[in-house]
Amino acid sequence: MTPAINQVRNDLRAIISSVATLRHAAGAGRAFELYVMTGVGLALQARGYDVWVQRSDGSRVRSTDTDQRFIQRGGAPSGIAARTQGPDNASSIVFRRGDHSAWELHNGVQFVGRSGASHEIDLAIFPESVARTLRSSSNGGRPFGRPRIAIECKDVGTNGSVDEMRAFVARLYDLTILYVHHRHLEVHNVAPRVIYPGAPDERIHRPTRSYRKENRRTLNVVARRTGFVKGSTALSGYHAVEPHAGIVVGSNFAKELIERIACWIDKHVY
Repeated sequence: MTPAINQVRNDLRAIISSVATLRHAAGAGRAFELYVMTGVGLALQARGYDVWVQRSDGSRVRSTDTDQRFIQRGGAPSGIAARTQGPDNASSIVFRRGDHSAWELHNGVQFVGRSGASHEIDLAIFPESVARTLRSSSNGGRPFGRPRIAIECKDVGTNGSVDEMRAFVARLYDLTILYVHHRHLEVHNVAPRVIYPGAPDERIHRPTRSYRKENRRTLNVVARRTGFVKGSTALSGYHAVEPHAGIVVGSNFAKELIERIACWIDKHVY
């Protein structure tokens, strides 16, 4: 068992207040994603947020439940499963502060861009109302638009290339819905939003008029176990993508990344 999985089990136990059963996906980087995902949940809980694990049917996992599984999304990336499909698809972490709207943290969700193409985001934070709307449909679905937090996780031995950063920037570009795009979208009788369906009428979900502004009012991260080649960080700076290197269990860099995400949520989400 890897150090990351050990830490994930500890984090889930702290979030649920009980020993959870973890079903994690095989494959490169999957434990890495879970490590960051549960670390963020635990950091928010420490800040006083109500944080819980949620089954794919939208039900909350409680410490008194017989079924306390956390199921990581495995295989090919997908959208949000319909509630009618039951609780055996991917779990998520949900958080809320006070009486404010809740948000969901997912791994491996595909989002649909303006081109119609689907783009996987390793870790994404978006409104609970969007996920709830998709779960309520007969077949589930993929969110259309851009999450407020998008994290690319790279648990690989080589340094991140310029092309890797360029690919992430291109995904965010296609997922960005600006104010001017709304008239061209097949979204009717709905006020302009940065993500559909079901985004609430709050300032953070209303579209801006430029990519530069949208890039800078979202949190976009490439998190790597190793580092970055020269030139990739220059590209990330221009497009407001934060490069975080040296993300391994227990490292100060990992702690700083998780704290950065929690701080951003404090400042920009609530």
